[in-house]
Amino acid sequence: MRRIYIFVFLCLVLSDTQIKCVFAESTGWGKVGARVGFSDSRNEEEFNQYDGFATYNLPWVFNIKNGWQLDTYIEMNAGILEGGGDAGIVVSAGPGLYLSSPRKRLLLNAGVNPTLVSETNYGREDIGGPFQFTLYIGLSWIFYRGLSVDYRLQHMSNAGIYDENPGINQHMFGISYNF
Repeated sequence: MRRIYIFVFLCLVLSDTQIKCVFAESTGWGKVGARVGFSDSRNEEEFNQYDGFATYNLPWVFNIKNGWQLDTYIEMNAGILEGGGDAGIVVSAGPGLYLSSPRKRLLLNAGVNPTLVSETNYGREDIGGPFQFTLYIGLSWIFYRGLSVDYRLQHMSNAGIYDENPGINQHMFGISYNF
């Protein structure tokens, strides 16, 4: 019965949003920047990550009521993951979504990136294997001529494809330039 109420509620909300998909006139680089992050306390070791990133805008854009817009992109990252006295290279790329405010000063983003790491043991922590997934949700505030400060909460794990799967949650802070 609860599912029926949720379904009816979503239908009512979506019937008033007037979502319209359009093909963007141009694709191209969305933003470039650098991030630094630290893990929460759930792991045996503390992790830090430092990376550079870029996004490339895809042509699918969804215009939502009152000037809000949902944009699609591909994100690419390369950096260093440190933990337990060990360090490895981490690279990832994958699709994402931006929900932008009417004046495009505030951006909410989310995505999932297949991820490769060069090191799988960090001190006492075994992350299972070199292939991981990074899921994230974040917020960017464009404060001056395309410059933004960014925050994102990300979770990297191997989704159970290896025997060991501790997962790493990180708080990432960055600065970027938006084209």
